[in-house]
Formats: sequence, C-alpha cells, structure tokens
Amino acid sequence: MIFLVEGKLYPEQNREHVLHLLSRCEDFLALPSPVQVILGVTSGRSTSSTTLASLIQNDPVIASGIIAIANSPYYGFSKKIHRISHAVSLLGFEEIRNLVLSMAVVQLFDHRGFGSPDRIWRHSCAVGVATRMVAGFFKVKIESKFFLAGLLHDIGKVFLSQYLPDKYTEMLAILEREGGGITYHVLEEAFFGISHAQIGKMLMEFWNFPEGVVHAVQCHHAPSNAVTDAFLASCVHIADLICTVRGISPLGDRYFLAMDKKVVPLLTGLKENFCTEDLFSLLGQLDLEIDRQSGFVSAFRR
Repeated sequence: MIFLVEGKLYPEQNREHVLHLLSRCEDFLALPSPVQVILGVTSGRSTSSTTLASLIQNDPVIASGIIAIANSPYYGFSKKIHRISHAVSLLGFEEIRNLVLSMAVVQLFDHRGFGSPDRIWRHSCAVGVATRMVAGFFKVKIESKFFLAGLLHDIGKVFLSQYLPDKYTEMLAILEREGGGITYHVLEEAFFGISHAQIGKMLMEFWNFPEGVVHAVQCHHAPSNAVTDAFLASCVHIADLICTVRGISPLGDRYFLAMDKKVVPLLTGLKENFCTEDLFSLLGQLDLEIDRQSGFVSAFRR
C-alpha cells in the first residue's frame, strides 16, 4: 500500500526540513538559564547540597515541582518532605538533575500545547507511569529514569506535531484515508524520511540526557537494539504496548507494534517464567497505578 501514496510523500524533502529544524534546536529548544545552572552544578563533584538547594529555591516552579515529586508515592518516603534541602538529601544529585531536566523539557513543549491533540500528552504520561510499574514488577531499584524515559519516549512525535504541524496533519490525513492499508510507523518514516524515535534520540542528546535514557527513547519499539541499559528500553517498550492495548494511544486507536521477543531472555533472567499472563496482569494494574501516581505526573506540568 505504501506505493499507492508514495508519490505524494516527498520523504527526502521532508527529511531535510526536519534535520534543518533539529540543527537549529539552540534557537528555540534551549533550556532556560536557571535550569542550565542547576544542571551545571549537578554535573560536578564539588557543589554542596546547600548550594543546590539554594539554586532550586530561587525558581518557585522547579522548587514546587521537586517538593511534589518527593512527596509522591513514586518514591514512597515515609515522612512528608517540606524543605528543598531535605528533598535534595534524600533524592541525590543525579535524581534531581534528571527531574529538573525533564520538567524543563516538558515545559518547553507545554507552552505550545504539549502534543496536538492532547492525546499525545496523556499517552506519554501513562507510559511514564507504566514504565515505572513494569520496573517495579521486576523488583529493580526504582529511579526517576523509568518514568522519564517513558514520559519522553514519543518526544520526536511531539516535535513533529508542534514544529511541522501542517506536514504532520497531512500525514495523519493520509493515514486516515488509507484506513488499515498502512500503519502509522511505516507511513511516518515514508513521509518524513525519519522516524520519531530517531528524532527523539537527537533531541535527548541535545539536552544531554543520560545515555541509557537516550537509547530507551531511540529504541522503544526495538529495545533489543539498545546499546546501553536494554532493560530500561524494554520497560518503556512493554509500557508502550500496555498503554496502547488499554486504548491510551496518541492516535486514538489500538494499533501497536508486536513485542520485541529478543528481549525475553533478558526479562526471564530477572523473573523466571515471564510470559503473556504477566503482561495481562500489568495491564490490569494500569488504571490504579495511573491514579496513584497522579501527583507525581502533575509536577511536570506546573
């Protein structure tokens, strides 16, 4: 079916346009100065917790977000946290860095209407929560990277919808017209000459996200290809499938790619006899987990 519409796609021209925009990220997707300062001090070894807490407190939006996150069920601390200094002490520099970076990225897109339509945002949040849930299922240490990789897995799709809205709308119109004759993922790459996963990787590298998170975004449809932290990529992959099956899809349908079976040995190494029944069990927990983590999610859209 791809050949029936190929004459109208102009993938090389569209790819050049996408790559040109990405080459100019510094002009319109640079992080705010206060965020860059916080990222700078958390990347070093000589900064004190007191200095970091002071920098965070100077930005009320970031400060309120960190407090909300620290008090959410995501981390499960037994006592309520009131002070930024306490949150910094409990979470640590790396977690603070990842959280601040992700909040800033979400706000870069949120002021434009994060994802048009809003289904992209709903799907992204759900996948973030589900990724954390999947990691918990395998009983690994819960870190912010699980939610963040899930939250931002479709950032390339958000980029296309916001910075090339006419082209993105044109592509969706073709998808609608073709019915079931072509899948979104095949059409996207044929239309733009590049996938949203590739775009996502380039954006995550621009913002200097940890390598494991970069590869999770790049490989969320094929986690076995992840060079770093294939388990994180696998958690995002499974979460994406679960949310799409549940009907929480950016396209409003239930189409999803098949599970990457090459990661099964990795997963069975963490949980013996991991199987399809486990996926259905996770699916059954999804709505409750989304509700339980609503406070954590809302901290990213302040």
